[in-house]
Amino acid sequence: MASHCLRAIINKKGKSETVSVISLLRQTINETKSQHKTSTHKNQVTAVNAFQRFLHETMQTLETVTIDELTPETIKSFENWAIGEGFKPNYVALHMRCLRTLINKINGRGSELFKHVCTTNRQTEKRAVGKETIKQIRELHLPSDSNMALARDIFLFCFYGMGIPLIDAVMLKKSQLRDGYIIYNRHKTNRMVKVPVCQELQLLLERLPSNDSPYLLPVITNDKTDKMKQYRSFYQRYMRSLKKLTLLSGIECRLTSYTPRHTWASIAYRNGVNINNIAQALGHANTNITYLYIKELSCWHLETANKIVMQAVQ
Repeated sequence: MASHCLRAIINKKGKSETVSVISLLRQTINETKSQHKTSTHKNQVTAVNAFQRFLHETMQTLETVTIDELTPETIKSFENWAIGEGFKPNYVALHMRCLRTLINKINGRGSELFKHVCTTNRQTEKRAVGKETIKQIRELHLPSDSNMALARDIFLFCFYGMGIPLIDAVMLKKSQLRDGYIIYNRHKTNRMVKVPVCQELQLLLERLPSNDSPYLLPVITNDKTDKMKQYRSFYQRYMRSLKKLTLLSGIECRLTSYTPRHTWASIAYRNGVNINNIAQALGHANTNITYLYIKELSCWHLETANKIVMQAVQ
């Protein structure tokens, strides 16, 4: 639904006055900024910037293109342009979702305009690794004070912590570790998760560098400085270190911040843990999301089921 300010530039017939679509989109972003997370606002700005480039390069009449002149063909052309620019498929889909949301807020035409483009993410690579890979990573000999050692330990912390997301791990405070459990609310869904501190997790915590901050992991070191800024800085170092760990250990697949989470779910599923329990451990609202984590195991599951049936009839 368009806001009061936006309605002021839409006439009684539902047609926008002569305001460029880019100006209207930017105005919508500014008016809804306080309603969104920083990452959502940043994604919307990036999507509109890309759309502005597309209009400028293809239509050459940027100032006079209004939102009423947009068609499904225009949006499809934008998708093709973005792909031609070398944007990855999931990045293009993110742009489409952001623009669709903004246009829906203005005039409700999002579904109509975006009906011919892809707005969902594709799983482009395997995110889980096997238990042998976890052992390889754990047994790497690394200088104790190196970035790679810290990255390896936090990677294992996320795995031992029942697939705790990286941002939730980094934001954990020491006060959240009590009576043998780590209790946290997921940053993404605010669902509470209670993680038992297993022996491996306890030993890892004892090995990590000590710090005077209230945070459990040595990442957020200054509580007075922007925590998200510290997290983003660490995230870049973390991903670089994971890339080096991949090369050093000879692992064939790429390690990412998602790997511990997907790997924990996959190993749990392969070892007979109930899907509802896996969903609870991951902080998922329902098992539909959890199934996306383990869908690559569906063939293994069917193969196992078929062996059971064949053995029954022998």
